[in-house]
Amino acid sequence: MNFAYIYYTYSNAETSINSALPITGASVNSSIPIFRYAHSFDLNGQIAGIQLVVPYAFVDANLDATRIGANVDGFGDIQAIFLVNLVGAPALSKEAFANWTPEPYLTASLAVSIPTGQYDRERVVNIGANRWGFKPQLSVGVPLGGAADWITANANVQLFTNNDAYHKDKTLAQDPLFTIEAHYSKNLNKALWVSADAFYSYGGQTFVDGTSQDNLQSTLKLGIGGSLNLTPVDAIAVSWNTTVAKKSYTPNSQMFSINFSHAW
Repeated sequence: MNFAYIYYTYSNAETSINSALPITGASVNSSIPIFRYAHSFDLNGQIAGIQLVVPYAFVDANLDATRIGANVDGFGDIQAIFLVNLVGAPALSKEAFANWTPEPYLTASLAVSIPTGQYDRERVVNIGANRWGFKPQLSVGVPLGGAADWITANANVQLFTNNDAYHKDKTLAQDPLFTIEAHYSKNLNKALWVSADAFYSYGGQTFVDGTSQDNLQSTLKLGIGGSLNLTPVDAIAVSWNTTVAKKSYTPNSQMFSINFSHAW
């Protein structure tokens, strides 16, 4: 099957559009349209898939306690994703899927962030990160009450190459950033579900020319979401999350996202 998604994401934060990378002393408002294409297929009887994510961002940044600001827009870093189901959720025909009883599943994925986004070494705020990123992830889901409810969890680590053009000619390095997510979703009917979400991230300390920036992250975010099927192949979904616990120097952030999806 094929899926196309069109997102609009609004973020108010003290980070670049890459939330793994904080910007000290700045307030950043980002409006980010995103196109996402996904293709699923049968791999030895299990569901597998590839995805391509293309963001375009409009960023308005202001340095705290000053009148200095920046407005930039352009393409962000493209992300390619490969995923495969390891346990449960076998590849099925449409007819077999209609009679399938949901069961626990385990999925592995690898996302690769490609440094294709707009980047200028003279700027403090950029849309692209000018480095490669790799995010291996494991996802598990367990149905409750005959699949009316689901508990799902994800665990991932983000790994980064160096940016050798940070603030002109400096080298930016970043430690791995570990994240765990937990989601509880409830199907209100065949067309509508809602969710409660939690995200915890740890690590990701940065170094500039080998000097630690003392910005190790330990951040908890909470959110809510929901999705409504408009037709058997079209849906609209919304989500929102905000920072609720963090270290004193870690950026606050909140994000709202809405997307439309079509399957064929």
